[in-house]
Amino acid sequence: MLDPEQIPLQITIIYICIASEPMVTAYINGKMLTWARERAGLERDRLAKGTVSTKKIKAWEDGEEHPTQSQAMALAEKLGISYAMLFMPTVPAPENLPIPDLRTVSGRGISNPSLAFREVLDTTLVRQDWIRDERKDHGAKPLNFVGRFTINSKPKEVAAEMRGTLQLSSSDRSQCADYEAFIRHLVSKAEGLGILVMRSALVGHDTHRKLDVEEFRGFALSDPIAPVVFINDADAKAAQVFTIAHEMVHIWIGENGVSDRTPDQRKQSANKIELFCDHVAGELLVPEEEFTKVWKDGPVNNAAQATAKHFRVSTLVALRRAKDLNRIDFDSFMDAVNEEYDRYRAHDQQKREKQMEKDKQRGNFWASFDIRNGRALNATVAAAVAANRTSFTEASALLGVSIASTIRFLKRAEAP
Repeated sequence: MLDPEQIPLQITIIYICIASEPMVTAYINGKMLTWARERAGLERDRLAKGTVSTKKIKAWEDGEEHPTQSQAMALAEKLGISYAMLFMPTVPAPENLPIPDLRTVSGRGISNPSLAFREVLDTTLVRQDWIRDERKDHGAKPLNFVGRFTINSKPKEVAAEMRGTLQLSSSDRSQCADYEAFIRHLVSKAEGLGILVMRSALVGHDTHRKLDVEEFRGFALSDPIAPVVFINDADAKAAQVFTIAHEMVHIWIGENGVSDRTPDQRKQSANKIELFCDHVAGELLVPEEEFTKVWKDGPVNNAAQATAKHFRVSTLVALRRAKDLNRIDFDSFMDAVNEEYDRYRAHDQQKREKQMEKDKQRGNFWASFDIRNGRALNATVAAAVAANRTSFTEASALLGVSIASTIRFLKRAEAP
């Protein structure tokens, strides 16, 4: 046997690396792996890589086989948990978040949310806290429309007040070419009042981590200084018209909550707050008095298209309003809205694919940056950095990008 002192250093290093190759079996708890994967909102195929197949991952979860130490460490990193957690004997109790779950009748705090939703909510809360402090430092006073009403108020009165505050006149609305232009107009009006509006289909700016529209369509964080409306941009743009209006009603009645307002209402909520917000949102977008003059009985699709064009909303909103005002029966509504929703989703998917291809070719990361973060947040952060009130490190954390990208963004913000 060779004397270790006579072995060249390079060979010694190689020998040590081979000898220490982590082939040690990690006897993880398969149930913990399942819990972490579902919490992260991932299917098994998203964890599969190289020699690790979906079949292998299932075997690990079922406890029939176990990964190596290096494989287990890689899994923990991808699932956003510590390596030690994979060995816990029992899965953690359901997590509760400090925001009402208005997808339920009880409205209790959200339990066992996906990792994606938790990260988005946590980030939004941090941003809200920072904006609140920043506005207070500049002498901001409470916004008088936040919490001005309750669910005991009359929906038409709330809608009329909102329409006046947002300055949504008929002539103003008619200048929008279509419902997508109306969405931009509505968001602009809300931001002008001091509402932070964020619309994103991603966790941060990570295109590999998409939000699930089946989990939520939007949420509202009411606050007298810095109210926030977050819209899941993975949903069809046509459905977002109503969601934006719905979440803004939450601000006017001072109620936080996460919503899942499906356009077909097959899972009609019995939560009083959600039902009230639905009624007000419908009246805000399509006032009953004006609707009765526009809607013409006959073929449902024709009436919906004409009404949607008049109010600059989607046919989904027009159909929902027709159902609520008893101009069409529920079965007719279901048939029409399902057909329209599928059409809108296909249309959106095509647009997203084309836009992604354009962005890839141009390397244009900033195409949706203002939409995802919200113009109000981006502008406030830029102003704070320019005035030396905020460091580049803090600005980077708030914007959700690297310091290098933050500097590029600030240069773009300074450009005329």
